[in-house]
Amino acid sequence: MPTTSEMYERGAADAERGEFNPFYYQHYYYYRQGYDSVRRRRQSRFPLAGFFIVITVIALGITVTVWLIGQRGSPAVAQPVASPVAAIASATPTSLPPSPTPLPSPTPSPTPPPPTLQIGGRAVVVNVGNAPLRLRAAPGLQARVVGSLPGGRAVVLREGPVLADGYTWWQVEVGNQRGWCAVIAPDGTQFLEPVGQ
Repeated sequence: MPTTSEMYERGAADAERGEFNPFYYQHYYYYRQGYDSVRRRRQSRFPLAGFFIVITVIALGITVTVWLIGQRGSPAVAQPVASPVAAIASATPTSLPPSPTPLPSPTPSPTPPPPTLQIGGRAVVVNVGNAPLRLRAAPGLQARVVGSLPGGRAVVLREGPVLADGYTWWQVEVGNQRGWCAVIAPDGTQFLEPVGQ
């Protein structure tokens, strides 16, 4: 097992070489003492020189950034805040980028209007429950029934609209069969719903 002076010397030597042994540093007191003493001596040699180097690098970075922004003229980049360090480091004045131009907000694309009942359009039977929608030979409640359409059945609109007996009627075609059906009841209930083409 190394002696206390050997551990101290090992810590000092590691600090001189810039090496660090975390296990020794955590578990051996004298290694930590030797390592820390060399590090403190190195830091105390040039305490102000390190400070001035850091300030110079920051000032140079700010100056270069301002110059690049002025060259590019990019309005999207925020303008840096002027600091006394940048004013001292930069002897020549630099031009500031132009003020940002607000971008126009995107206009939403218009939503297409909902489909409507029209000649040649398609529709589907709705709101009939278990009873079918009657197909008649002519518009009106007294016209002869020529067929029936269950809920969900698709049709093609051929003629209309026609008002009769308080109802709005359309002539529809289903396969080879044509007839008139009530589309809107007096209370506003709609029996055909248009679908997209």
